[in-house]
Amino acid sequence: MDLDLMARRRGEPLSILVTRLRYLGDVILTTPALAALKSRYPEAKIDYLTEDPYGNVLHGNPYVDEIITTGGTFFGTVARLWRRRYTAAIDLFYNPRSAWLLYIARIPVRLGGSRRWRKRLYTHTFTVPAEIRSAVSHHLYPFRMLGVREKASLPRVYIDRDEREEGKMLLERVSGRVDGVVAMHCGGTWQAKRWSPRNFAALADMILERTGMSVLVIGGPGEEEIVRAVQQRSGGDLRSLPAQPVRRLASVLARCSAVIANDGGVMHLSVALGRPTVGIFGPTEPDIWFPYEGKGPFALATLKAECAPCHRHECEDLKCLDGIHPDFVFEKLEGVLSWKR
Repeated sequence: MDLDLMARRRGEPLSILVTRLRYLGDVILTTPALAALKSRYPEAKIDYLTEDPYGNVLHGNPYVDEIITTGGTFFGTVARLWRRRYTAAIDLFYNPRSAWLLYIARIPVRLGGSRRWRKRLYTHTFTVPAEIRSAVSHHLYPFRMLGVREKASLPRVYIDRDEREEGKMLLERVSGRVDGVVAMHCGGTWQAKRWSPRNFAALADMILERTGMSVLVIGGPGEEEIVRAVQQRSGGDLRSLPAQPVRRLASVLARCSAVIANDGGVMHLSVALGRPTVGIFGPTEPDIWFPYEGKGPFALATLKAECAPCHRHECEDLKCLDGIHPDFVFEKLEGVLSWKR
């Protein structure tokens, strides 16, 4: 499918909409596909449709011209899309809301997954082969229909000079230093993905005692109790960073020497900033959600428990996480800190 030719036939500039409505990590994982699309269609205007606040992570991305968020009414969003007269749209989420938005906006070419009844709302559908495991490659796959042949790259999040300076000042204010800081994100949306505060505290003590680096504990909105639990169980002076908007958090992480995080959006954000990152995985599949090892200073800390992967959100017997010893994660941290290209 040649979108340049389609645009010329319509007598209009080539304009492409990419959409992934949520979540933070998932939107970050689509950024390699944006780079590949721009490489194939360098003259195209490429916009991105998502929900608040996830669109903020795309600010400064050189492959995105405009970020459109779904704030307001459904038909208000439809009207905004219709006025832009897109040549084509690629739906990387293909849930009912995104499928109807593209359909009612009358975008001529609509690519979406062949899932249930909503496949009828697209002009072209795709099914990602089961052997494509990586989430990055999964998002890139449908772009083949548009002639995109780029290989999967690492996700990227871009922050500017002012944001970097803001991050430096905030990091110094909360941690007392700007160099030699290891950030630990101890929270997560789902209970079954969270390594215990006890283990995080033990790991923090190892970092303090063995490296001379300091530790900054990070939590998201509503995770203050988790952060306090880590601090209370530690024998050292652990500083904490209150919940921050995503770009301010990114500016702080960009100044940290390394990041240790549970499987989730903050982990993907750290990788996309190029920071040495250790991802802690329990009930989910690392080959899908951590396609980073060997591609940079990124390491996976996981235990192949007999019950994993179960993909559960809640669990009373977290063998898959509780069996991951702090010593093991510390070894992974040492590896990413010493990683050389």
